[in-house]
Amino acid sequence: MYTARHLSFKFVLSFAWKPLLVFFCYASAIVALYEFANLKMLALPFTPIGLVGTAVAFYVGFKNNSSYERLWEARKIWGAIVNLSRTYAVYILDYLEPSESLSAEQLQEHKHILVHRHLAYINALRIQLRQRKIWELKDDPFTTIVKEQTGFVNQNLLKEIKHFLHDDEAERLYNKHNTATHILHKQSEHIKYLASMGCTDTFRQVEIGKIIAQFYDQQGACERIKSYPFPRQYAHFSETFVRLLALVIPFGLLGELAKFGSPFIWLVIPMSVIISWVFYVMELIGDRSENPFENGVNDIPMSTICRTIEIDLREMLNEKEIPPRLRPEKNILM
Repeated sequence: MYTARHLSFKFVLSFAWKPLLVFFCYASAIVALYEFANLKMLALPFTPIGLVGTAVAFYVGFKNNSSYERLWEARKIWGAIVNLSRTYAVYILDYLEPSESLSAEQLQEHKHILVHRHLAYINALRIQLRQRKIWELKDDPFTTIVKEQTGFVNQNLLKEIKHFLHDDEAERLYNKHNTATHILHKQSEHIKYLASMGCTDTFRQVEIGKIIAQFYDQQGACERIKSYPFPRQYAHFSETFVRLLALVIPFGLLGELAKFGSPFIWLVIPMSVIISWVFYVMELIGDRSENPFENGVNDIPMSTICRTIEIDLREMLNEKEIPPRLRPEKNILM
């Protein structure tokens, strides 16, 4: 997630210089052919091109709205995970009580395990969501910027969950196809065991079970976004239409500016570059917002969210060694 209020010139230039150069060279070539090779037939009426531009603008706008909906839904899901995590920790700490079978000290150790296992869950989910799908971008400027400016790489799942689990349990869960799913299953089994030891009643056990079920719901919603790409027909033709529009814009501008005399012909170059670049950026914004778990600049800051949850839950356990909050690196927060 980019956190600065305004995009820096350097940041914009990192992904904008290539299309700007292409648009400039292309428009310059068209104007040179018109002016020096006397190819006057290159001047076309602007009206049909303007109609095409209007249609493309509507189409790109539709795509951008759909892309933003995916991004915003992902953010709402992780917001719900934050709230559910806090509720879960409160239930674990307040709903479980010592019994004849488990002393207060023993129960406190179980609470510690249950809360830390939940931290393993959210981090496992984060790492799983950041694993690359075939349709996602790999060597894109928006992902390259993240690597170059922050050094960010997706973490090793086993190494990460070992921070919160015993090594043998972490390795057993890591060997499952969907580690996050089985961590929740382990949580449910643990609650069932504590209920059998008389540490909670049926009502409270069911309430904790409902929270676990809601985690499954939110995880499934994340996996739906991750596993189902933005419909490629919309994405492909949006990009194609923008490119076609950029190809014909100089011809339409020639037809209009030629009416004012030869000196105005050269204004085709900057005007064509500006119009083409605006449409290109509109398309780029939607394209780079399709996949909110792609390790790019526009990603949901899952690492930061997980750290926020970790701090809250560790403080509920009255732990002393609390990790610091993650801060943006060069205005990028992951």
